[in-house]
Amino acid sequence: MSIREIALADIPPAHPAAAFFRFWEKAAGGNAWVPWSTFDAMDHPAILPWVLLLKREPNETGGGTVQWRYSVCGTGCTELFGSSYQGKLFGHGMSPEAAAERLAEFNRTIGGEGPLFFDSHLPIPDREFVRVLRGIFPFSSAGTGDIDRLFVVVAREDARTD
Repeated sequence: MSIREIALADIPPAHPAAAFFRFWEKAAGGNAWVPWSTFDAMDHPAILPWVLLLKREPNETGGGTVQWRYSVCGTGCTELFGSSYQGKLFGHGMSPEAAAERLAEFNRTIGGEGPLFFDSHLPIPDREFVRVLRGIFPFSSAGTGDIDRLFVVVAREDARTD
């Protein structure tokens, strides 16, 4: 199965991505992003296992491009992937094609199209059979709309927060 973009309505309301959207929408207040200062992990214990938090940083190779680093990899994600991505650069453990597809999703989210939702299988060798639903949510640590954090909620299709 390739990546299929879906609508929020296609995700069960108790799935972690749908549950997090309810917070995100309220916190966004009509913006295409949420100020990072509005997020408190203590308010989202049922979501945290399914979180990949990516932070933007300058690309070490230069050229004015950016790269994304996993600053948080929830326990549920670690179980799904078979390892933790925490501290690693985005793309680690993925094929270049899968990383490019997801970077295109990130760019759309940063460009104001987000949050975005997807139905796919994991792009990890020996884990391609695992079907997940995920949402990508943009955040701005400066609170100005400069998106420098992406909150990705990824969980099996049957995961629930209730």
